[in-house]
Amino acid sequence: MRIMSQLCGVLIALTATNSAWAADKVVVLEDGRQIVLHDDFTWEYQAIKTTVLPVEVKSTPIETISAVPIAPATSSITKGATAIPLTQAPKGARIELGTSKNIQQLSNSGIDVLLTAAEYDDGVLVIPTMMTNQSLQSVVTVIVKVALNDENGNQIGSEEAKIWSSIKRLPDTYFRPKTQQKGNPITFTVPEKSVYFISAEIVEVEHW
Repeated sequence: MRIMSQLCGVLIALTATNSAWAADKVVVLEDGRQIVLHDDFTWEYQAIKTTVLPVEVKSTPIETISAVPIAPATSSITKGATAIPLTQAPKGARIELGTSKNIQQLSNSGIDVLLTAAEYDDGVLVIPTMMTNQSLQSVVTVIVKVALNDENGNQIGSEEAKIWSSIKRLPDTYFRPKTQQKGNPITFTVPEKSVYFISAEIVEVEHW
């Protein structure tokens, strides 16, 4: 409303002083805005021209970082390094010296063979055996195949041990049915260790 009253006053004053306008007039209001008065008695705000000052842009040099090459993964052993020996899981039943624990029981063709607690005597590992004849026939030969391993799974001994042998046609030497007998011990000449592992199976039983 105030602007309109100002415009009216300006128009009246200009009309009184000059009834014929030769050109557009620019009037500055109290608040600083400018109005253009046209000769057809219309008006509009004067667009304010703004000057955009150039802004100086400073470029900051970017520090170049050299990429560090990454060595490819490899499973090969570094030259000059000491290779770590690979160990295998020990196979077979565990033998512990100094205990009274039986080691393993084997069975084949009606014959049971029990490997009892082992002993170490003067460089020799001794494994006593106990046999039971569950069959209905006498037995003249029992052979057990045995492999001995150390804690790292390395085989340190093997043999086929004849733990029972009778004299044919001499019945007093036969292994009778439904009886028990001590068999020949299984022996290995090996370094003394606190623990061994043994794999064993009955590979031959001869009846008579």
